[in-house]
Amino acid sequence: MIFVWIHLITWVVLFVVVSVALFSRNEKLSKINMTVARLGYLFAIASGLMLVPYAYNEHPGLTILKVVVAVVLIGLIEMGFARKQRQTLHTRVAFIIMLLILIVGLFGIYLAKI
Repeated sequence: MIFVWIHLITWVVLFVVVSVALFSRNEKLSKINMTVARLGYLFAIASGLMLVPYAYNEHPGLTILKVVVAVVLIGLIEMGFARKQRQTLHTRVAFIIMLLILIVGLFGIYLAKI
Protein backbone atom coordinates (compact mmCIF):
# COMPACT_ATOMS: atom_id res chain seq x y z
CA MET A 1 0.00 0.00 0.00
CA ILE A 2 3.01 2.28 0.11
CA PHE A 3 2.59 2.87 -3.62
CA VAL A 4 -0.88 4.33 -3.01
CA TRP A 5 0.58 6.93 -0.69
CA ILE A 6 3.53 7.67 -2.98
CA HIS A 7 1.12 8.11 -5.88
CA LEU A 8 -1.29 10.38 -4.01
CA ILE A 9 1.44 12.48 -2.43
CA THR A 10 3.06 12.86 -5.84
CA TRP A 11 -0.20 14.21 -7.28
CA VAL A 12 -0.51 16.69 -4.39
CA VAL A 13 3.08 17.83 -4.97
CA LEU A 14 2.35 18.09 -8.71
CA PHE A 15 -0.66 20.27 -7.96
CA VAL A 16 1.49 22.65 -5.92
CA VAL A 17 4.50 22.85 -8.25
CA VAL A 18 2.40 23.12 -11.40
CA SER A 19 0.34 25.92 -9.87
CA VAL A 20 3.51 27.78 -8.86
CA ALA A 21 5.04 27.19 -12.29
CA LEU A 22 1.97 28.43 -14.14
CA PHE A 23 1.01 31.38 -11.93
CA SER A 24 4.41 32.70 -10.83
CA ARG A 25 5.70 35.87 -12.44
CA ASN A 26 9.28 34.90 -11.53
CA GLU A 27 10.71 33.12 -14.57
CA LYS A 28 13.46 31.33 -12.61
CA LEU A 29 10.98 30.03 -10.02
CA SER A 30 8.69 28.83 -12.82
CA LYS A 31 11.50 26.92 -14.52
CA ILE A 32 12.54 25.24 -11.27
CA ASN A 33 8.96 24.16 -10.60
CA MET A 34 8.59 22.90 -14.17
CA THR A 35 11.64 20.69 -13.60
CA VAL A 36 10.27 19.43 -10.29
CA ALA A 37 6.95 18.68 -12.00
CA ARG A 38 8.72 16.63 -14.66
CA LEU A 39 10.48 14.65 -11.95
CA GLY A 40 7.09 14.21 -10.30
CA TYR A 41 5.70 12.70 -13.50
CA LEU A 42 8.27 9.93 -13.21
CA PHE A 43 7.18 9.11 -9.65
CA ALA A 44 3.50 9.32 -10.61
CA ILE A 45 3.95 7.04 -13.61
CA ALA A 46 6.12 4.52 -11.74
CA SER A 47 3.84 4.30 -8.70
CA GLY A 48 0.77 4.30 -10.95
CA LEU A 49 2.10 1.32 -12.90
CA MET A 50 2.48 -0.56 -9.62
CA LEU A 51 -1.13 0.23 -8.70
CA VAL A 52 -2.79 -0.61 -12.02
CA PRO A 53 -3.17 -4.37 -11.33
CA TYR A 54 -4.92 -3.75 -8.01
CA ALA A 55 -7.30 -1.09 -9.30
CA TYR A 56 -7.92 -3.04 -12.51
CA ASN A 57 -9.25 -6.02 -10.54
CA GLU A 58 -11.91 -3.83 -8.91
CA HIS A 59 -12.78 -1.38 -11.70
CA PRO A 60 -11.17 -2.25 -15.05
CA GLY A 61 -12.95 0.40 -17.09
CA LEU A 62 -12.36 3.20 -14.63
CA THR A 63 -8.73 2.22 -14.25
CA ILE A 64 -8.14 2.44 -18.00
CA LEU A 65 -9.99 5.75 -18.10
CA LYS A 66 -7.88 7.15 -15.24
CA VAL A 67 -4.63 6.09 -16.92
CA VAL A 68 -5.67 7.72 -20.20
CA VAL A 69 -6.86 10.91 -18.48
CA ALA A 70 -3.66 11.11 -16.42
CA VAL A 71 -1.45 10.77 -19.52
CA VAL A 72 -3.52 13.41 -21.35
CA LEU A 73 -3.25 15.65 -18.29
CA ILE A 74 0.54 15.38 -18.31
CA GLY A 75 0.44 16.45 -21.96
CA LEU A 76 -1.82 19.41 -21.11
CA ILE A 77 0.50 20.45 -18.30
CA GLU A 78 3.42 20.39 -20.72
CA MET A 79 1.44 22.48 -23.20
CA GLY A 80 0.72 24.93 -20.38
CA PHE A 81 4.43 25.08 -19.57
CA ALA A 82 5.24 25.77 -23.24
CA ARG A 83 2.67 28.56 -23.37
CA LYS A 84 4.03 29.97 -20.12
CA GLN A 85 7.54 30.10 -21.57
CA ARG A 86 6.22 31.80 -24.73
CA GLN A 87 4.18 34.13 -22.49
CA THR A 88 0.91 33.20 -24.23
CA LEU A 89 -0.67 31.34 -21.31
CA HIS A 90 -4.16 32.55 -20.42
CA THR A 91 -5.25 32.42 -16.81
CA ARG A 92 -8.34 30.43 -17.77
CA VAL A 93 -6.20 27.67 -19.30
CA ALA A 94 -4.05 27.53 -16.15
CA PHE A 95 -7.16 27.22 -13.96
CA ILE A 96 -8.53 24.44 -16.18
CA ILE A 97 -5.25 22.53 -15.83
CA MET A 98 -5.37 22.93 -12.05
CA LEU A 99 -8.99 21.73 -11.97
CA LEU A 100 -8.08 18.69 -14.05
CA ILE A 101 -5.25 17.83 -11.65
CA LEU A 102 -7.75 17.90 -8.78
CA ILE A 103 -10.23 15.73 -10.71
CA VAL A 104 -7.57 13.14 -11.57
CA GLY A 105 -6.41 13.14 -7.94
CA LEU A 106 -9.94 12.58 -6.65
CA PHE A 107 -10.44 9.89 -9.27
CA GLY A 108 -7.29 8.19 -7.97
CA ILE A 109 -8.49 8.41 -4.38
CA TYR A 110 -11.76 6.78 -5.42
CA LEU A 111 -9.93 3.94 -7.14
CA ALA A 112 -7.59 3.50 -4.16
CA LYS A 113 -10.53 3.42 -1.70
CA ILE A 114 -8.56 4.86 1.18
